[in-house]
Amino acid sequence: MSILIKKLKNTDVLFVISLLLVLLIHLFFLFIIPFFHDESHYATVPFRVLNGDSLIQHEWHLTQFASLFSFLPVSIWTAIKGSADGIFIFLRCVYLSIHTTIAVLIYRFFRKNGKCAIMASMIFYVQITYRIQAISYQSVFVVSLLLLSLCLLSIYQKKSTRTYIFAGICFGCCCVCNPLFCLAFVLYLLVCALWTKRDVLIIKVMEFKTSRKTEKEKKLTKKQKREQKQQMNDVFPNMENYNCFFTKEAILRFTCGILIVAIIAVIYFFLTGGTIESVFGNIENLLGSSEYDIASNSVFSKIGQTIEYFSKANLGMPWILPLLFIVILVDKKKKKNAHRFAYLIILALWSVVFMVILVLSAEFKMFAASLPFFVFSTVCYLLTESKNKTLFNCMYIPCSIAAVFHYLAADTHLAAIGVVLAVGNVAGVFFATDLYKEIRAASDGDNETIVDKDSYTWCRKIIIATFCLQILFYCVFYTYGQLPIKGASKVTTGPYAGLYMSEEQYTNYNNAIKDLDYIKNISKEDAPVLIATYENWMYLYIDRPMATYTTWYRGSLDINQLTAYYKENPEKRPEYIYIESPKFNETLIQNTTNELSSMFNFTKEELSNGVLLKVNGNTI
Repeated sequence: MSILIKKLKNTDVLFVISLLLVLLIHLFFLFIIPFFHDESHYATVPFRVLNGDSLIQHEWHLTQFASLFSFLPVSIWTAIKGSADGIFIFLRCVYLSIHTTIAVLIYRFFRKNGKCAIMASMIFYVQITYRIQAISYQSVFVVSLLLLSLCLLSIYQKKSTRTYIFAGICFGCCCVCNPLFCLAFVLYLLVCALWTKRDVLIIKVMEFKTSRKTEKEKKLTKKQKREQKQQMNDVFPNMENYNCFFTKEAILRFTCGILIVAIIAVIYFFLTGGTIESVFGNIENLLGSSEYDIASNSVFSKIGQTIEYFSKANLGMPWILPLLFIVILVDKKKKKNAHRFAYLIILALWSVVFMVILVLSAEFKMFAASLPFFVFSTVCYLLTESKNKTLFNCMYIPCSIAAVFHYLAADTHLAAIGVVLAVGNVAGVFFATDLYKEIRAASDGDNETIVDKDSYTWCRKIIIATFCLQILFYCVFYTYGQLPIKGASKVTTGPYAGLYMSEEQYTNYNNAIKDLDYIKNISKEDAPVLIATYENWMYLYIDRPMATYTTWYRGSLDINQLTAYYKENPEKRPEYIYIESPKFNETLIQNTTNELSSMFNFTKEELSNGVLLKVNGNTI
């Protein structure tokens, strides 16, 4: 028994136990988690490329560039299987393998921090992006950002050419998933330019502080400038340690890593049939075909959305969090345990209320699930006297910048921020534990009052409880959000083979399979097919040329986009159109048929799960 207890105290053993426990949870839900249309869409892009379509020319959805990362696993599976049957369970396993590897890397990197490393690893590992285990632009962006942060921390500790280059590669991967993130490189170059002038800026700041000097005193000698620089370094210590990020060599090596990804992306684009003409000829189509339509979505509407979601994040009272941060910043006694306790209890209560609102909200997916602990750990950082500035600069700041860019580019609002803030929460674990250690040390001091000493216990409990609450919130409510389905049936054919569905899902799925088999039997292999449905997995099963600008629809087909698409790609005009409606919604079928009648002449045939339109000619 004593040997077992000693082993359990070993951090490596504890980490393995924690990892296996969460892995078992992931594996358990691997077969039953909700079936989001996003997941199947991410697989259709590389699948259509494998079948001869070209990026940009034939696919107009902006997330298509992330297919660079899913192309290889999709290619491997279709080569082995000969079809897309069972592809989703395979892609989920590939993603889970990557996610698990990243969790191990986090622990290995921070291993010297003991149990804090386990906590940092687990708070990242419990999150599965958007409750789907898919290789998507979201998941690859988060993984790349985390690796980038670890590279920056590694460079700060020990310079290495390979680490510089790998950091650039990670940055390039972020840019592939979110092209707007390229602006972060411009920001980096601007900081580099300012960094070279920091000595001048230091002197200017010191001169400004000495406002009562005479004109003669303001003209400083070189010796006086060196003295003032030293004074500024005393105010801002360890500035010289960050030179490793802003030298010419650092910029060159970092850029080399970015160029490696850029070259691979360009080669991938041209090898899959891309052309220069298609890039310049389809820019407007790319911007206009996204479900949130960048071309027409004004900056002011985005600002309005931001204000609205900021208000919701503040529980409908926009002054709560800003006021709290202002009070903390101006509080000269914020390092006292009693004051720390007051701030932590306020944040803990806010976190609980925020999480409850998320669970009860009809717009649950629109919020940032990782926001509570991110805000909480930020306050912990502000309340800590000996701040971990290295972790703040190398992980927290890049995460915050990335969250802003991701919010501006994505249409998922605060949920887009929530995905990225999972990286910041890794640093947040250390901010919270640093505060905990300071509170404990302060409570043992003679200069503390009884109230301060008593508050130590509560501060410790609040920090631990908030961390556990965030983990629980991820696992139970957000990551999966459902229990195993009673009476679930295992799918044996099609892309979802190997997964379990509810009775209703299973019936609709098999009826759709029958309809698709019928279409496959009456159509030629090169006959383009348009499927009017949310269920974009059908394109994977039917294995016919996709007669659509994207498999992801914003509620319904966009007739204007379809018209433009067929004019740009006349060979993609469909020979068959399948309108899928599990409950045979006559209104939906009739409306879609009327819209398509303005484009095609066709005959109509009812099938098990929808209507098949056989196109006889074009009206456009």
